[in-house]
Amino acid sequence: MSTILVTGAAGLLGRHVVRDLLAHGHAVRGLDRRSAEEAIDWYVGDVTDPDLVATAVAGVDAVFHIAAVPNIWSGDGRAIMRVNLLGTHIVFEAAEAAGVGRMVFCSSDSVAGYTVREGRMLPPRYAPVDLDHPLMATDPYAVSKVMGEDLAQAWALRGQSVVALRTVFVAYPEMAGEIVARAKDPEGYRGPMVGGPSVAGGGPLHHHIDPRDLARAFRLALELDMAPGDFERFYLSARVTLSPEPTLDRLRRLHGDAVEIRAPEIWAENPFAPLYDLTPAATRLGFVAEYDQRHLLAGLPGFPSGD
Repeated sequence: MSTILVTGAAGLLGRHVVRDLLAHGHAVRGLDRRSAEEAIDWYVGDVTDPDLVATAVAGVDAVFHIAAVPNIWSGDGRAIMRVNLLGTHIVFEAAEAAGVGRMVFCSSDSVAGYTVREGRMLPPRYAPVDLDHPLMATDPYAVSKVMGEDLAQAWALRGQSVVALRTVFVAYPEMAGEIVARAKDPEGYRGPMVGGPSVAGGGPLHHHIDPRDLARAFRLALELDMAPGDFERFYLSARVTLSPEPTLDRLRRLHGDAVEIRAPEIWAENPFAPLYDLTPAATRLGFVAEYDQRHLLAGLPGFPSGD
């Protein structure tokens, strides 16, 4: 049994991660600006408070750094940079000082740059987008995740073993109404429109991942066989998008022939497969998504019953 500090533990993702760890016998500490109902040791305050973070990491075996301003609609550029960069620096610095060997950083597919038009989004150069694809972030949140990965890799170079999980939009149960509202009126949707905690995300292709799957990916990252100094990254997604159009059809409609299709067999086998190369997650991390939310959309335009 390991003791894990989860930053952002009271948030939508953090609580799923905490529950998964507890269910698998780990001891958990949570650091957040508020506590939640999970029966763990809570450290309440801001992730940019060095003294609080140092207290929280003392004696733990690993840190899952999830706390962040979660998107460009949750804060301006300065707030995003302060929390997402300064907070990441403080967490990794404190963990190193406390002798923590394993760090798992919650990154984002936003690092590739193909998520929000408000950031002057650029189309990918080729598909599937793999770990060698250039990072073309243009909005503050995406840039903060690129720089967050740089910070994480710097601490790996100093001797920690670090995993960066590039997750797509997380389709929490609280987001179901927004997902349906977008599918009903994709051109007019300007959420949140039906009381969801944020807009239905996932970029132009409507990527998503179930929080149960993502929580499991964090645990697999904890268990991954790594040497001190190793740094690994993985794109994570459900095996299908939430788009009414097959992936290649949508890419061609949006971008013509600008996106080179390098492995068409992926979408021949699964027309709604995501943009990202999920092979490293499957082969190295042992992660394949078990859930998807297309069932929410069955019977809507573009979504046949039983889809």
